[in-house]
Amino acid sequence: MTNLRILKIGAIALALLGVTSLGACRGGIKKAPPIHPVLDMDFQQKLKAQMGVDFEFWTDGRAMRTPPAGTVARGSMDDDPLEVYQNANGGYVANPVPASAEVLARGQERFNIYCAVCHDRSGSGQGAVLLRAKTASPAAFNYALPDLGKEQRLVEAGDGYLYQVIANGQGTMPAYGHQIPVADRWAIVHYVRALQTRFQ
Repeated sequence: MTNLRILKIGAIALALLGVTSLGACRGGIKKAPPIHPVLDMDFQQKLKAQMGVDFEFWTDGRAMRTPPAGTVARGSMDDDPLEVYQNANGGYVANPVPASAEVLARGQERFNIYCAVCHDRSGSGQGAVLLRAKTASPAAFNYALPDLGKEQRLVEAGDGYLYQVIANGQGTMPAYGHQIPVADRWAIVHYVRALQTRFQ
């Protein structure tokens, strides 16, 4: 056999191997069972909700366990009075958390953790994220963050409005309600108000 013929046969064999391996991939609907190269990834030992189970201490034989007494489902404690940031008429409420040195210090600490990366520690809107984005792509990035201490609409806004923006996000700002506890959101509002008093 010539070298050319050996190369042709090798290329055909390689092509057939490639087509065969692609045909083994999942993604399409097939009647044949899928290939399971790593069995423990597809066949894990687990309990499903409606399964019966024969564990020594589970006398009811159910896989789905009854929650312990006092368990609260996620999102079901929305009756927290501190969660209310608007009144019945749609107006924004005043901060229900009393201002104190401790609350203000907590607000500053939380602000520096969650807010300063974009808004800067002084609230100027020139945080590290914004400056880095402008440096990386000055032509494409033309967004400006508000100066929390000086922008009049934020100075005049109700405390509940600031709370709402922290909890639910606004514009390009993401929601922080899942990260920042309720009392800490109000503490941050107190700290933003303290930033604003520097310019009044």
